[in-house]
Amino acid sequence: MDSMNRIYRFVITLILLFNIGITIAQSISDDYLKPVGGIYDIYNFQFEYYSKVRKVLFSGLSDKPEIRFQIMPSFTPENVLDIEFDKDKVKYYIIYQICTQMIWNNEKWEKIKVSRFKTEIDEKSVKLLKSLFSKAIAQVRFPPEVKEGERSTIRFDGTDYYFTVNERGYGLKSGIVWSPDKGTKMAKLVDIGCELIELAKSKKEIVKIEGKLQKDIEELIVELK
Repeated sequence: MDSMNRIYRFVITLILLFNIGITIAQSISDDYLKPVGGIYDIYNFQFEYYSKVRKVLFSGLSDKPEIRFQIMPSFTPENVLDIEFDKDKVKYYIIYQICTQMIWNNEKWEKIKVSRFKTEIDEKSVKLLKSLFSKAIAQVRFPPEVKEGERSTIRFDGTDYYFTVNERGYGLKSGIVWSPDKGTKMAKLVDIGCELIELAKSKKEIVKIEGKLQKDIEELIVELK
């Protein structure tokens, strides 16, 4: 029975990776975010997995972050960065959380611990980042349909990057990109997200977007117009 369970989990893993790879590879040359699938257009095992991610990785986070940068790798622990507004303190905070183990295919997922980093971030920086995320997410669209006779390159590893922004009057809006090619606008967007993670982990009293990072963000906002 244990052997059969292992075989079943292995097959399911291949199916998940196959679906992720073929979907993104069909539009690998398109330099924009794609829509995030809802509960009605994903498989049951994907829904169960994402539900576990919410329970474990998102523990202690707001349901309405100002922005969210979520990383879902194929072979390393899931992690997420949020910027939240504390109404009581009237301050913004940048929060980074990463699982100590992968949630995917983990029978003891409920026992997985989460490392958490939190520090204040100034309002000017938050506005700049929201402007960037809003520009990128405003361009979310479905990739072109693969025509009959065309073949798609299938990739079996990589990382899904989710970008979310909370816009007044609309609520949360999201887009996703899978391991973008180096030098593209989406690769630059991912790099900025990763730099934010390093700032969140830096233990500064207050994070401020300035210098080269500020310049990179401002230039990317122009590129996205």
